[in-house]
Amino acid sequence: MIYNLREYIKINLPELSVVLNGWDKTSPEESITIMQRGGSPDHDNLKQEIAVQVLSRSVDVNTALKNIESVYNLLKNRFGLVLPEVTVGDTVFPEVKTYQISPVQNPGYLGSDRSNLEMWSFNLIVTTV
Repeated sequence: MIYNLREYIKINLPELSVVLNGWDKTSPEESITIMQRGGSPDHDNLKQEIAVQVLSRSVDVNTALKNIESVYNLLKNRFGLVLPEVTVGDTVFPEVKTYQISPVQNPGYLGSDRSNLEMWSFNLIVTTV
């Protein structure tokens, strides 16, 4: 699901660099990262709730905020969204039908990292059907 979510963000916000599961040395200074954080299955309804953390970083605090607000506004309180199929290497991840995507909180300022890049974050729950 995390690959599908990244693809959806890339399609709808092509100006952003979106990285999966944290940054490494090759990641752009100005970028978004999304990380799947687990979740809980609903055995009665065959739904699954998946926790996702979204982080934004940039040299400029206002740019990092603008970028995370773009992702937040794209994903908040979405119902019935279909995340697109995506191929990563030789693996095809079929489209994912969501019941609901909801933020857990508004974007919050985290401060600067060891490289003095300003960071913002929010978490959301993706409920799949």
